[in-house]
Amino acid sequence: MFKYTLIDTDDKFRDIIKYWKENNMLSIAMDFEGEFNLHVYGEHLCLVQLFDTKQYYLADPFELSQEMLKEFFEDTEIEKIMFSCDSDSALVRKQYDIQLKNIYDVRIPAMELEFMGNYTALVKRNLDVTIETAGSKKKNQMTNWLKRPLKEDQIQYALLDVAYLYQLKESLIIETEAAGLTKAVNSKMKMAAVHKGPDKPGWAKLGNYKRMSHSERIYLKHFFIARDIIAKKENVPAARILDKRKLVTMAKDVPSTDRELKYIIHHRDYRIERQLYPLMKKAMEDSVKELSI
Repeated sequence: MFKYTLIDTDDKFRDIIKYWKENNMLSIAMDFEGEFNLHVYGEHLCLVQLFDTKQYYLADPFELSQEMLKEFFEDTEIEKIMFSCDSDSALVRKQYDIQLKNIYDVRIPAMELEFMGNYTALVKRNLDVTIETAGSKKKNQMTNWLKRPLKEDQIQYALLDVAYLYQLKESLIIETEAAGLTKAVNSKMKMAAVHKGPDKPGWAKLGNYKRMSHSERIYLKHFFIARDIIAKKENVPAARILDKRKLVTMAKDVPSTDRELKYIIHHRDYRIERQLYPLMKKAMEDSVKELSI
């Protein structure tokens, strides 16, 4: 059972950061829990787990200011040890316009050593520790991190993700040095949390997008945007408005009649269907206009 300190005010967080710096504790294990279009619309940072080798902390982003989060995440004096920081870095960049700085991502040396597994598997490989979580893994992955108060099993599950990061870092440094990979790891570590290229729009991430024709991509874009208008308004995951497979199907075989359109977008909630129909009609019109340019 992990004992932890809750960080729920800016002043408390600043006091802890001051304590770390005064005591030369400049390397902190860190992980996030977030909401990714599972329970509500959009992506949201819900929890920040921290460990300084002596004490565990839970920073609640719902109680902290954006300025405080930026101050810590962009602090170049404090190293943050993470596992696979890409999605976490993208989350705070898009939500808060924050760029994570001074990151040591243990997945980078692991990949240089040709290990492609997840955090649990890396802990087993390098530390010979089997991580056992409270409840099923699927249950914890599907949990709603937006709800407060958090349950104790949620908290313990979240803290496990920072419990072994220090040991992993030390182990991987020794292993990569022995393999002559230190230079390659250090070079890639400089770019660990740096945004690489423009963000892809949501519709470009859907299956088979690369193999779609130009016209199919245009229709998909406008159908996607129409669906998201309602999802955002209703604050529900976009998939609950219209499944992505239907968007792709419509883009490849555009409904030629109102009846076909209504059949495809049929929703069990008639209120949603009434909003969706005119937006999808307009999406088809906008697609035709764009294709004619």
